[in-house]
Amino acid sequence: MDSDELFDDEVDEVADEESAGENNFVDTDDTSDEDMDMKGDEYSEGSQPIRDDSAYVFSLHKGSVFCCHLQPMTGKLAVTGAQDDVAYVWETHSGEVILHCKDHKDSVICAEFSHDGSYVATGDMSGVLIVWRVATKCPVFQTHVGDLTWLRWHHGANVLLVGTVLGDVYMWRIPGGDYKLLAGNWKKTECGLILPDGKRAAIGYGDGSIKIYDMKTTSRLHDIRQGQAHTGTISAMECHPDNNLLITGSVDGHAVLLKTQTGKIVSVLDCKGPNPEAESSNASVEAVGFCQDSSFSLAATGNLDGVLCIWDISRVTVRHTLKQDSGITKLLWIKNSPHFYTAGLDGTVRLYDARSGTLQNELFGHSHCILDISLSADCSTLLTSSDDSTARIFSVKAPDR
Repeated sequence: MDSDELFDDEVDEVADEESAGENNFVDTDDTSDEDMDMKGDEYSEGSQPIRDDSAYVFSLHKGSVFCCHLQPMTGKLAVTGAQDDVAYVWETHSGEVILHCKDHKDSVICAEFSHDGSYVATGDMSGVLIVWRVATKCPVFQTHVGDLTWLRWHHGANVLLVGTVLGDVYMWRIPGGDYKLLAGNWKKTECGLILPDGKRAAIGYGDGSIKIYDMKTTSRLHDIRQGQAHTGTISAMECHPDNNLLITGSVDGHAVLLKTQTGKIVSVLDCKGPNPEAESSNASVEAVGFCQDSSFSLAATGNLDGVLCIWDISRVTVRHTLKQDSGITKLLWIKNSPHFYTAGLDGTVRLYDARSGTLQNELFGHSHCILDISLSADCSTLLTSSDDSTARIFSVKAPDR
């Protein structure tokens, strides 16, 4: 898809279709026993792991590593952003830093490669947004958007969506810098995504509302207001590969299924645990996702209490309810598989089979909460970032069906 198709008003239809660094890896066979302190994350769990399953540890950051992403095409490059106001692009096989993104003013909370890996965008809490051309290691676009909350690249064009505390969502064409504005309602936007058709965007807001926009015209197609679906901040959302069903998670302890074509709410799913009234309970749904294998009509939700629900979306019923030993921060389905990973407050990655609801594997290494997770296109490399100031590479094998 050409980015002109989203910016050229004459198009009626959108096609469907700097410095080299030192080696900053830690040999995991000779790790230090020194404890790492929590770096200001909202979560409090963490302990020394029973073993380290990671292949490599990237340890250059000083502070919580808030975000990570693998280059989509090859998985040979990783980008990480952290509390130390910097982002790094580094080689996953050697740890060599190929780009030191040091022009930020605050914690780097967003970092992501474009769909073909030719660009990487980094954004900090103060609103500084920088886009770098990976091949030249030079910035091609830089701006300030106020307080930035999230960013997402288009999956088929060099178009970047960026959300803000004021609720506005900017849509930039890279590297030209042309932009459109999806005007907000002065309510903080916490998450957003571009639907599989490449034409529409779904945005979640701090008041529990959800909006779906036409990206070309910037018109609002559907507006699900506060209280209609959620009563609290939208914390996560994903779209089904068929383009027609959206799932959202919220701090209110619920997930919602809604039709993207009509905005109609299909169901409100209760994701709370068996003791939601307990004083220590935190049922905030932080992770949602659909099975990426069309043979299975499944979705999963995870909350900070560690409650993991696997849903049969064709019947809109819960298929399995599981309780992890630790809260869930992220959830990632494996392509063409009924398996998915969860990232935990305890620093552990877990692999589940959604069909049976069974735990298949655990990956240890982090000593504190995992904040982000990314999987390579061939499903052989898993990247995690953590409150323990490190990012880790795990060599994984796609599970048998």
